[in-house]
This record gives sequence, structure tokens and C-alpha cells, in this order.
Amino acid sequence: YGPSELQQIMEISELVADPASVRKPETVDQYLEEVEVIFGGWGMPELTTSFLNKAPRLRAVFFSAGTVKPYVTDEFWSREIVITNAHRANAVPVAEYCVANILFSLKLGWRNIRECREKLVWNQTQPEIPGCYDATVGLISLGAIGRKTLELLKPFEIKPLIYSTSMSQDEADQWGAELVGLDELFQRSDVVSLHTPLLPSTTGMIRGDHFRKMRPHATFINTARGAVVRQDELIEVMRERPDLNALLDVVDPEPLEDGADIFKVDNIHLTTHIAGSLGRECRRLGQTAIDECKRFMAGQDLWYEVVESDLVKMA
Repeated sequence: YGPSELQQIMEISELVADPASVRKPETVDQYLEEVEVIFGGWGMPELTTSFLNKAPRLRAVFFSAGTVKPYVTDEFWSREIVITNAHRANAVPVAEYCVANILFSLKLGWRNIRECREKLVWNQTQPEIPGCYDATVGLISLGAIGRKTLELLKPFEIKPLIYSTSMSQDEADQWGAELVGLDELFQRSDVVSLHTPLLPSTTGMIRGDHFRKMRPHATFINTARGAVVRQDELIEVMRERPDLNALLDVVDPEPLEDGADIFKVDNIHLTTHIAGSLGRECRRLGQTAIDECKRFMAGQDLWYEVVESDLVKMA
């Protein structure tokens, strides 16, 4: 929350604790008895029976981040307290990161940088570069981030392939997209972008066989969760296929051990989980929570309420 967001909070409610005090939970306890609304984010206390007993007047939690799974409990749901999140706001910078890297990868940018650095020569002798026009881009899963990525790709003249259990063919037609199986998506795409949440059913979903099916000089991008991919198999195939590239913003485990094998694979490019909201982008998350609180206080329908049944499909 920046100064303007904090000012808005103070205009609609009375702050009973300095926001900085969340870093010292023991200093918050003395205020909980008065609290009706909590603005929370990454690292807030778990909403356990003990915590909730100290906050008997609590009516709503406005969570300025994505998944609420680490924070809610059975006791929380039993008390019928409202909770909202900012997952769609956090989807925006992730989708922007994906689109930027999809377009760059269609120019074989990662390969070009690597060859310039390794060979120390200006070499324009390149394999056939796909380029953006009429390229095929595969998106795996269409939650908030996948859908935002598809939306941001719309101005570009690409052919989207979609692997999704939630999109109908009619909806795919509206996007000019084609619904395909996972194997076919890897076989046909110039770039594959993964957006699948980490669930028991999706752990290890992307295997070495998928990467072996990729077309020459294709790129794989992961901004979802590292454990959705069988990372050892990815490393193996990337060593077998130096024409491929993988851009990983997420890995398993996080953080990686110093000197881990994956650092040594030339065609795997790592960023350190930077796709999501950082810096000023975090203020968008805060604004989403504030706007939800305003709707709540006005008795209006909430846009981003999370209910217990949502947890099944939430990372």
C-alpha cells in the first residue's frame, strides 16, 4: 500500500494499528478485539481459532494477493467471515511478463543473446526465425493469468492453441483459438506458456516427453509453479535439444541451491520469480482490496469474493 491507498483506507475506516506492526504480530493482538475488517497480504497471520477468538467482531478480510489457501482454516469458514483476494490484479504483471517473453522468443532472442556472448562475434547466420506474424503460441490452462495473457496477445497476428478444461469450443472460437490436447499443443507451438495451478492432480503434469515433441527452435515459458513440471526431465531434454529454449520464472524448489544443475544448462534461462507484482505494481493489489472494501461497506456485490469451494482449483 502506498500513501494514496493508505489515505483511502483512513477515509473509509478507522485504523486501529499501524500497518507496519504486522511484522510484529504480538503488537497486533491488543487491537484485534476492536477489528471488523482486516487488510492482509503475503505473510499475514494464519486465520486460526486462536487468532479469530481474539477478533470476535471480524466481518471481512480483504487479501491483497492471490491464493488465500495458506491463511484460511476450517474455523474461519465456520464463522462465515467474508474474504476476497486480488488474484486478477496480480495476473496483470504476470501476463505482461509472458507476452513480452513470447514476442522476444518468437525472434529467437534468447538463442541470439547466448550465441553472441559465447562466440564473441556478430553473427547474423541464424536458423529460420518464426517471428510474430502467423506464429503458433500454445497456452496451457486458462485461469486469470492465462486468460489475461490471451487477451494481451489479441492485437498480434498469432494463432493461439489452448489446452484447457474450462474453455468451451464456442468461447475458443470467439478468441480465434483452437482447443487441442496437451501433446498436440507441444508438437505445434512455436512458444508454449504454462499457466496451470499447482494441485495434487497437476504435480509433474509436464513431462520430458512433452519437451521432446517440441518443434525445432521452440521455447517453453513457465510462470506457474515449478513442481507442475518434472524438472529433472526438462533438464535432460534441454541438454539433448540445444535448439530449444526454456524460460523459467519458477522452479522447484525455491530458492534453488547454490550451484544447482539447472544453472549449468545453457538453454535454460532463469528469472527469480519476478513475473508477479513488484514495486509499484503491488499498489494495484492494494487498490483492489480497497475497492472491494468500499463495495462491502456499501452493501454491494463483491467482485473477488473467495468461497470455500474455490479452494479445490486454487493453487
